[in-house]
Amino acid sequence: MIWSSLCYIEHQGNYLMLHRTKKDHDINKGKWIGVGGKTEPLETVPECLVREVREETGFILNSYEPRAIITFNSDFAEKEIMFLFTSRDFKCHLGEDGMPALPVCNEGVLRWVPKEEVLSLNLWEGDRVFIEKLLTDDPFFFMRMEYRGDDLTEYVVGAENFKDKVYEATARIPKGKTSTYGDIAIEIGHPGAARAVGNALHDNPYEGVIPCHRVVNAGGYCSRSFGFGGAESQARLLRAEGVKVEKGRVVL
Repeated sequence: MIWSSLCYIEHQGNYLMLHRTKKDHDINKGKWIGVGGKTEPLETVPECLVREVREETGFILNSYEPRAIITFNSDFAEKEIMFLFTSRDFKCHLGEDGMPALPVCNEGVLRWVPKEEVLSLNLWEGDRVFIEKLLTDDPFFFMRMEYRGDDLTEYVVGAENFKDKVYEATARIPKGKTSTYGDIAIEIGHPGAARAVGNALHDNPYEGVIPCHRVVNAGGYCSRSFGFGGAESQARLLRAEGVKVEKGRVVL
């Protein structure tokens, strides 16, 4: 199974689009997509995102926003889980027109496209679905797509199992805010399943994408079993986002 990242970089009402034209055996040849690519061995998804953007555009991402986790199944390619991001905060060189300068890219041709024109480009059918959700600023979502050849035969928007519902709800917690295991359980339609929510977050496979550090127990305490370093690590991540934490407890 392939894991990949894809980023739609925004500037002054435009998305940075890549017209994939240069590689003969490119599965995306002729299509317009965002910037991204496959993860390398031992590389996290955020690391992949930052590297791919730098390699294809020369831009350095200062920050980025996870928007979706999308699973692709097809009859012509290996199963892929794609992590979708957007960003408005990056370092770059400016061209004479004041827009971020675009380099020559060995994958294709980079172009700033007004957001209202993006859907008129030659896109994958499924890309139209999630780009429309980006354009309407929908909250974080899971999505599954089924392809037969170039045809999109089925797609489902929204998490389809308990764990993914937990992750979807967790990803929608704004930076600087927290929620509890019980509140997440209620939100996904499983009141009383706070412990199962905690177990799902402990097993979070999406490091750097699903912000499980924003979920605390009913008393506001960080978890000793936090999957990425324990309670002190969770408290440190929350403080970095502006959340006040005293003696391991979020000040509500």
